[in-house]
Amino acid sequence: MSERKSPLKVNRANSEEELVQVLANLLKRCSQEALARQDKFSVGLSGGSLIQLLTKALKSGALKTEKWMFYFCDERYVPLDDSDSTYGAYKADWLTHLPSIKDSQFVRADTTKPLDDCAADYEAKVRDQVDRFDLLLLGMGPDGHTCSLFPEQPATLKESQRLVIPIRNSPKPPPERITFTLPLINGARDVAFVVTGVGKASVVKSVFVDLDKKFPAAWVNPTQGQLTLIVDAGAGKEI
Repeated sequence: MSERKSPLKVNRANSEEELVQVLANLLKRCSQEALARQDKFSVGLSGGSLIQLLTKALKSGALKTEKWMFYFCDERYVPLDDSDSTYGAYKADWLTHLPSIKDSQFVRADTTKPLDDCAADYEAKVRDQVDRFDLLLLGMGPDGHTCSLFPEQPATLKESQRLVIPIRNSPKPPPERITFTLPLINGARDVAFVVTGVGKASVVKSVFVDLDKKFPAAWVNPTQGQLTLIVDAGAGKEI
C-alpha cells in the first residue's frame, strides 16, 4: 500500500440531485480558479454515465462556459459519427441541452489517421494547448479501469514519457482506443472520479481505501493536485 501525495476528498451523495449539485459546485470552483489564473478552463472528459450527469450539472449550475475547452481522457478509435464515439455522445447531448457550448470548444482526436498517428497527434494538441489540466473528470469500471487503462494491460501503467497512447485489444469493446497516461493524469490540478452504482462498491473500497494497485484507478495520485471522489450511496457503501 502506498501513500497518497495529497489527501482524498470524498463526497457521498444520497440522491442523483445531490450528486449533480456536488458536481456543479466542483465545476464552479475549478473554473473560477482557472479563469483567475488564465483566459481558459481546460477540462478532460470521460464517457459513459458521466455524460448525462455532467449535462445536468452544467444546466443546474447555470455556469458560463464560453471560456471552457473540452478534451477527452480517452476516445474510442471510431468515426466521429459512430455510436461508440465519446465526442459524438457529448455533442449529441449538449447540442440538445447546452446549445451555448460550441463545437469549436471540443478538442477531439483525428480518428481518420492510423491509430498510432491518432494518439501522437492528440498528444501534440494537448502539449501545445495545455500546461496542466485544470480538471479531469474520470469514471471507473467495475474492473477498476479508468480512461482506457485496463487491469489486463499493466504495461500501460508504466508509460512515463508519452501523454497519450494507443490501445489495442481492449478487453472492453471497441478494441482500439487512445487514452491519457498516468503522467498526464497525475499532473492535473484537480482530478475527480464520479462513480455510481452498488455494483462498484467493493472496487471503490479496493481502489480508494486499500489503494490496491492491481486496479488502474488506484494509480491515479495527483503529484501536486487535488483528488476528489464523488459517489452515490450505492458506490460509497463500503467506505
